Amino acid sequence: MQVIENEDASEHTYTRERAPRRAIESISLSDQTAGARVIEIVRTRMEDGSQRVVITHDAHELPRELVEHAFEALRYSGIVCAPGGDGDIALIGMTEPHDALLAAIPWGTSNALNELLSAARTRHVPVMLLPPPGGERNGSS
Repeated sequence: MQVIENEDASEHTYTRERAPRRAIESISLSDQTAGARVIEIVRTRMEDGSQRVVITHDAHELPRELVEHAFEALRYSGIVCAPGGDGDIALIGMTEPHDALLAAIPWGTSNALNELLSAARTRHVPVMLLPPPGGERNGSS
């Protein structure tokens, strides 16, 4: 939470708290129930006032810069994601819930990222693909 000092016209300074407008969660994105958990997290965080929600896969260590990049990219795209090493999803972020799209993803498979991109394209939802954690390429070791 940030504390902001404001001065009004009568030169009195007052302090108010501003709720965070972004949220981050780390969960397992490698099992069949991941989609339902992502939907629940996004809805809950949005109801709490967050405007941008990023969810990371707890099996991946993500650089802080990548997470910050995701939040920045969400200013321009409805969904952002970063690939894991095996075609899975290391990070997903969004500015609104996309229940039908998330339900179409075969979570926990090596095809999860491709299916996310395909489902988004079909639904005309813009997705920004971020670099993989550590800069590695899919399929390389």
